[in-house]
Amino acid sequence: MTPPIPFPIWQPAWAQTIVIPEPTNLRARGLVASIIPLSWAPKSSAKNFDFSLNASEILCCTNDYIFHVSASVLTAQGLSTDLSVSWCSIVDGLTCVLLGGGEPGTTQTVNVEITTQQGRVISQDVLIAIVSGVASIANPVPELTDRNACAS
Repeated sequence: MTPPIPFPIWQPAWAQTIVIPEPTNLRARGLVASIIPLSWAPKSSAKNFDFSLNASEILCCTNDYIFHVSASVLTAQGLSTDLSVSWCSIVDGLTCVLLGGGEPGTTQTVNVEITTQQGRVISQDVLIAIVSGVASIANPVPELTDRNACAS
């Protein structure tokens, strides 16, 4: 198995990275684990920002790694100012999502789905507050000449 390849040109914002906590095995003791909601730092409607999830605790000691990621905004209503996913990728072993737009004064739910090399599927909802201001559509993401997206 090949571990994640480092990406030296661009690095995810560590202040906007959340570790997905390892689930506890309370069911074996007759208890039901409470779901701990995850939340990224608030963002302005007018800005594109990268947000990341770190699955290292869940994948610890499994010899497994992230193979594919996807993300969607569950609270989108079809408006041009909805929070939207500009791109989603794996960077240095993290699941990175570039988000833009969003209706000010709302809390949006982003679902990130992670598939590992061994076939595990981790589906994680993350909340993000859109700070007050003027509603904006997501800024366009610059493209390289070979049509690959790059962060703005």
